[in-house]
Amino acid sequence: MVEGSFRFHSRITIDIGSFHAKYKDSEFTHDDSAQVNASMVKMTESMLANNSQYPLSLLRVCFYLVKESLDNVRCVDNAMASREIAALHFMMFPEIVDQDCTPDHKMNYGTDIGPRAFGCLYYLHIQCVALSINDMANVLEKCNKLLHLSLKFCDFGFESVLKMEHTQLTILEHSYCKCASVQLICLPSLIQLTCDVWTAPEDKHPISFDYVPQLSTLILCNLATTYHKKIQLSEFLINVMISELDLDFSCERIWVQPEAPKQAGPCLQNLQFLSLRCIHEECDLDWTLFFLQAAPLLKKMFVEVWDHTSCAHEEDEPKEFTELCQLVYQKNSDSLTWAHNDLKHYSLKELIINGYQIEEKFIRYTRRVVEAAVNLELVMLLDFTSCEFCNFSASTRYPRTEEERYLIRNQILGWSTSGSR
Repeated sequence: MVEGSFRFHSRITIDIGSFHAKYKDSEFTHDDSAQVNASMVKMTESMLANNSQYPLSLLRVCFYLVKESLDNVRCVDNAMASREIAALHFMMFPEIVDQDCTPDHKMNYGTDIGPRAFGCLYYLHIQCVALSINDMANVLEKCNKLLHLSLKFCDFGFESVLKMEHTQLTILEHSYCKCASVQLICLPSLIQLTCDVWTAPEDKHPISFDYVPQLSTLILCNLATTYHKKIQLSEFLINVMISELDLDFSCERIWVQPEAPKQAGPCLQNLQFLSLRCIHEECDLDWTLFFLQAAPLLKKMFVEVWDHTSCAHEEDEPKEFTELCQLVYQKNSDSLTWAHNDLKHYSLKELIINGYQIEEKFIRYTRRVVEAAVNLELVMLLDFTSCEFCNFSASTRYPRTEEERYLIRNQILGWSTSGSR
């Protein structure tokens, strides 16, 4: 894909994907890759050479991690010497991506990329690359203007601790990467952190927070097994005061341990927006009330119940594998029972439940939240959504008739009235 106009637009995107559209994946060879890169280099040179007196507000370049791709970097370097480019984004992909990228491929890509001097980058996405801890430190040191770093399917070594230091970085995304943990040593400008599926051993937290004074948004997603450490927020969220917390349980085990307000209160005292995604329908919901008890400033609470595990181990898998998954991904929530006597909350304005059903568990939970939230203004009860990857759609007992909806509406109004007394 090539976007932009030499005359009218100050934003240019050059994407290597548009250059190999004519090839089938099974027929795409290394020679084809070299030819595609050569074509992209010509296009990059042509686009950046024209009207060089006009400044660019954004230049985004997406390319493969092969030796030939260095020519693209040189084109950009030459262009920046002769024209003003306000923001530069690099997205670097291997020829083989995601789960199909073997450890050998990752090592090759890591050797090819090396720690390059990308001193003008504002956004950097690295995917399926094996880098040493020192290499990653060098990348951060050279990219001194970097604002947004995205790491996906990268291999830093199972026992390695990924240490992060950067003065300008505001957004960090760490998805499906292999390392023991991530240590945020000094990130004074970091505002948002995403950690999606971690491999931390059972005795370690996936992240440690040393100096992140501006961190306000934390997004965590994991398919927790019986071997993962259950996270106590009072021990995990040390040195941070987040205002937005987004937890995705991927329809597997609940990996957060409920805590009393005395323990969880200090780390959740600034929390205003809470999302609890993909809670398996076998799990009870009352345990989530500990957030209301510990977060007095909470304004909006989103709870999603979902009956769909990973697309990778559904009906087509062998029986033995399914039984192993059931053992490893135990969803038993007996340990998540929670006392909530006389709970009152004065800041909560919105409650949204996605995947609501006419069942005792949902009715009881909704009532408890509505009665506790004295100043509640909005309650939204939504049906399941279909899976965007496999079109799975759960059969539900969602209230569909006007009579059912009328009954629930009146129940909520009644609970709200009794709760405010």
